[in-house]
Amino acid sequence: MKNRIHIILILIVGTLLLSSAASLKSDERNSTLTLKLNEVASYSNVRDTINGKVSEASVAWHMDHIYLMVNQLHKALKYSDETNYIAESSTTRDYVFNSNTLPRGRVTAPEIVSPPKNVTINTLQMHYDEALATAEKMPLLAENKHFKHPILGTMNRDETIQFLNIHTEHHLKIIRDILEK
Repeated sequence: MKNRIHIILILIVGTLLLSSAASLKSDERNSTLTLKLNEVASYSNVRDTINGKVSEASVAWHMDHIYLMVNQLHKALKYSDETNYIAESSTTRDYVFNSNTLPRGRVTAPEIVSPPKNVTINTLQMHYDEALATAEKMPLLAENKHFKHPILGTMNRDETIQFLNIHTEHHLKIIRDILEK
């Protein structure tokens, strides 16, 4: 009887540890996203810079696109029905997640996350503030909240946070390249 109790206790503790580890990983990704958003905001003073050799869009466009992505994906997760989530595999998503990169120039941003050509400082500030608050709230959503990406497939909360980190870094690299003359 004592052995069974010990085994049950070990299983319970193991389950709690695994759950805590998964939660910590999600929190780590989220704090990384917050750091990246802060770096994005640091480029506000050079927002009007354009380098046609790198991108047709200005630094401000890339900044606002990042913020809009965070905000829109949070809404998509928030309003999804977690009971409908079905995990699916995607070799393209596996490649993106394992390499932590997105190829340049392959995808056009959907209209809902495409900023206008001229982005004001007020718009950037408003979208940045919302994105920061959103980044804090995202890990609090149910794990199986999800959204369907047209290329990478359906992603749950943690995969979405990971994707946002990769996507944000992708555009940060573009911003850095625009500024490198």
